[in-house]
Amino acid sequence: MSSVTEILYFTASEEYKKGSVTLNGPVTGVNKSYIGYETEDPTVLFWVNDWVSKEAHDDFTQKPEYHELAAASRPAFASHPTINWVKFEDNKGALGAPITEFVTFTLKEGKTIDQLEPLVQELHTKLIGTPKFHGDSWAVVIDKPNVYHGILGWDTVQAHWDAVTDGPLREVIDRVKLVADLWLVHAALKPHTAA
Repeated sequence: MSSVTEILYFTASEEYKKGSVTLNGPVTGVNKSYIGYETEDPTVLFWVNDWVSKEAHDDFTQKPEYHELAAASRPAFASHPTINWVKFEDNKGALGAPITEFVTFTLKEGKTIDQLEPLVQELHTKLIGTPKFHGDSWAVVIDKPNVYHGILGWDTVQAHWDAVTDGPLREVIDRVKLVADLWLVHAALKPHTAA
C-alpha cells in the first residue's frame, strides 16, 4: 500500500471564515494534513490530506468517529466539495512550499494518456532548477483515467508566472494544451492540526 493524497476544495462558509466552525483533523491514517485559501478566489478553501493509503481512508469511514467528524465539519462547507484522489510519488516539496499550484490536464476528445505522459515528464524535467521552485509531483487521478494532476511548490504565485511566461516551460505547456484542457489555481497551504 502506498500513500494517497486527498485534495478537497470548496467554498468556505461564513461561519468558517469567522472562526466559529473548524475542520477537525488530522485523524488516524493521515500522515499530514494541510489547509489554505485559493489565491485567485479567496472564498475557496483547499483541504489536503496525505493518507497512509486509500484503504486507511476507507477503513476510517467505517468508524463512528468518521460520522462525528463529518457532522462537525459540514458547517464549514458552503458548497459541495470537489475531491480528487492522487498517488503522488512525493508531495512534500509542493505541499510544504509557501504557495502550492494545483493543476489538472484533462484529455481532449480523441487524445490518449500515452500522448500526454511524455509531455508531463518533459515538463517535470524542465522544471528542475527553476528559480523559487520547491518541487512537483504528477499522477493520474484515481477513478479519472483521463485526468493528470500536478502539485507544484513555489515561493510566490508570481514566481510561477515568471517561470512559464516564455521559454522552454511555455513551449511544453503549449504542446500540452494541444492534447489536454488545463485548469490551475494556487493556494497558500499551512499544516493543519486543528481542534
